[in-house]
Amino acid sequence: MDLREGSTYLDCTVGGAGHLMAMLNSTKDAKFIGVDCDPDAIEYSRKRTAAFSSRCCLTEDNFINLDLILDKLNVGSVDGILFDLGVSYHQLTTPSRGFSYDREGRLLMRMSPKTMSLRNRLQHAQKHEVIQVLKDFGDVRNYRKLGQKIYESRVSLDSTLQLSKLIEESVPRRFLKKNLQKVFQALRIWTNEELTNLAAALPVAFGRLSGRGRMVVISYHSGEDRIVKFFFRDLKIEKKARLLNKKAIKPSEKEISLNPRVRSAKLRVLEKCAS
Repeated sequence: MDLREGSTYLDCTVGGAGHLMAMLNSTKDAKFIGVDCDPDAIEYSRKRTAAFSSRCCLTEDNFINLDLILDKLNVGSVDGILFDLGVSYHQLTTPSRGFSYDREGRLLMRMSPKTMSLRNRLQHAQKHEVIQVLKDFGDVRNYRKLGQKIYESRVSLDSTLQLSKLIEESVPRRFLKKNLQKVFQALRIWTNEELTNLAAALPVAFGRLSGRGRMVVISYHSGEDRIVKFFFRDLKIEKKARLLNKKAIKPSEKEISLNPRVRSAKLRVLEKCAS
């Protein structure tokens, strides 16, 4: 991020404020704006960053609304932007949120309470749409069979464990865990429109980035990384930015051993050319 004193930085995915706290602790008078669409994340992070309230402002909103958020705060541009994409540890391990395939919870799977739940989304979906979601967002091996079964069961499907059992009945045991992960991931991305929102937010964020400011994006899904990769590449071709890493930075074996959840993480960084 190349943090500099007196500058302003934007964390578009606050989550549990891990990155935000690290940046606050490493600076003395830099200012930070944190955004998250999850009210639980904002409430938790507000308590965690209370000692830095004079230079840290948190907002409950979707990062797709960055222009509106910054305009409301009377901020023209920022000197660095962070996106740490995907589901948070808190969301994944809170059964009532409906993100986990091995914990009982309602079939919600939404990051914001303003978002339509997965259960309701399935009620309004067409069969071909459910099948396409499993193929495009999860790369599910038997996506046609599973998609049809989910579609046919959508009226009675109400909980995470019901969905897990349905998948278990359709998948050989040796492929079960991987299929559970992929199906739940695909349905989560679909429910929260994650790829659509990312594609829309990146140009807005770059437009708010000051000259020589950096944008850091951590992705965990091939679809996310593809959007970031091509967006960064086009900015480089147009000579609007330079890439600080030719290829995505991946976690080391040591990092993975300490935190297995980062195994699929890819980090990309660009620096905006001075105007």
